[in-house]
Amino acid sequence: MKMLVCYDGSENAQSMLEKSLAMFGREKPQVILVAVVEEPVDASSYDESHFDGLCANKEAELKDTAEWVVKQGFDVDVLLAVGDPRKMLVESVRKKNPDMVVITSRPPKGGVRFGNITGSVSDYVIHHVTDRPILIMH
Repeated sequence: MKMLVCYDGSENAQSMLEKSLAMFGREKPQVILVAVVEEPVDASSYDESHFDGLCANKEAELKDTAEWVVKQGFDVDVLLAVGDPRKMLVESVRKKNPDMVVITSRPPKGGVRFGNITGSVSDYVIHHVTDRPILIMH
């Protein structure tokens, strides 16, 4: 079993990862950690150096998280994507072909949702990945 985990490094994402491993641990899934760094808005040197720092930080965070997953007794694969998080997560699902996808949904600021039950990234993923189970954790 391959389980793709959309991981942004937040407390919610870490909690989701821990709960997913607890729920599906008997299956001994291969965990595919996917993180996305958004591209800079412009091409200024400040923005580029800031972007390089974001990439380096996200890569280090993924490495640390992958090491933690291995210590829990699971095989892990890591993918760092660059671009629009919604589209990159959908592309990652198509590329890695997991048996299931796990993602978090954070309530919007103010705690009120309008129009859909999930946040924009998770909403996009559930509407564009329709051929496998998706677990959304709050």
